[in-house]
Amino acid sequence: MNCSVPQRAASRRRFLCSLTAALTAACYLIGLAPIALAGEPAHPSQIAASCPPVCQTFRVRPQDEIWVVSTRCLGCPNAAVEPNWTIWKYDAATPRWLNATAEEFYKQDERAGVTAAYIHGNLIDTSWALRDGLDVYFQLAGCKDDEPPVRFVIWSWPSDKIRGPLRDVRAKACRSDTDAYYLARFLDGMQPQVKVGLVGYSYGARIAAGALHLMGGGQLAGQLAPASDPPQVRVAFWAAAEHDDWLLPGRNHERALSQADRWFITRNYCDPVLSRYRWLEKCGDPVALGYSGLVGSNLLTAEQNARIEELDVTSLVGKSHDMPRYLFSPPIIEPTRRVVLWHD
Repeated sequence: MNCSVPQRAASRRRFLCSLTAALTAACYLIGLAPIALAGEPAHPSQIAASCPPVCQTFRVRPQDEIWVVSTRCLGCPNAAVEPNWTIWKYDAATPRWLNATAEEFYKQDERAGVTAAYIHGNLIDTSWALRDGLDVYFQLAGCKDDEPPVRFVIWSWPSDKIRGPLRDVRAKACRSDTDAYYLARFLDGMQPQVKVGLVGYSYGARIAAGALHLMGGGQLAGQLAPASDPPQVRVAFWAAAEHDDWLLPGRNHERALSQADRWFITRNYCDPVLSRYRWLEKCGDPVALGYSGLVGSNLLTAEQNARIEELDVTSLVGKSHDMPRYLFSPPIIEPTRRVVLWHD
């Protein structure tokens, strides 16, 4: 299958980008746009100013738990050995992070409500991963008084900057396959009745899709995940740095779709980072899922298509690849909450 964007579609996207910029500028002139112009970096406080106020102060609700699972000290996978994840649990009373173990995490399966996890993108160090993860928790559940209990997981993987932009993104693509294996192993330890919601941003979406593919019995980068009865999963992808055809039959993550009963996928035709996704491979011309949306849906069954919800966020996010633009946009966070926190 040819992965290149058709010329007509590319022209349409350029037109949409120009139209978005023009509309945003017009809103500024009449005083209707409280956030930065598309293409300019916007501080989260600016974006949040346009959202309906719910709760002004960060909090961890007493019924919730926040965990960090870090793979930053893990190298190549060894299927014969249990991964030695670095795990912390947030103590809201102190507040501080306490050392924990995977066994302690799994012991909470029986009483856990929904287990939601945020998987960050590239160029994020440990402290930034924790900060962004806490922001995602707060917007999804922490600011809601009526939200059921949530066990929230921040998945922290080695995405610190590597010298050389092209070298960096290619190295992180390879590492995404490695972390997909570690995520699959971690999810595999949960009991099958646990309801899991995954939010994958940029390369985080690639990690999540790879993990689900492995959990479905697929092979990735020479690795296989242990066969088991996995937990129930739902998925939300923001600005996914994943090939736009990898979820289709015969592609790299073909078994992922069968492992989640709901998918929420955003697409942004003006994303300046994902527009250069084709440079990721020396041979081939891949297009990012977060740029074009899922292609080839006609190759899926009606039942598979019914589980996928796509949202064009071009007019909401504009010329930006910044996570806060997704997090602080009500039209994006609301369907994300509905899917990830299992609102039926």
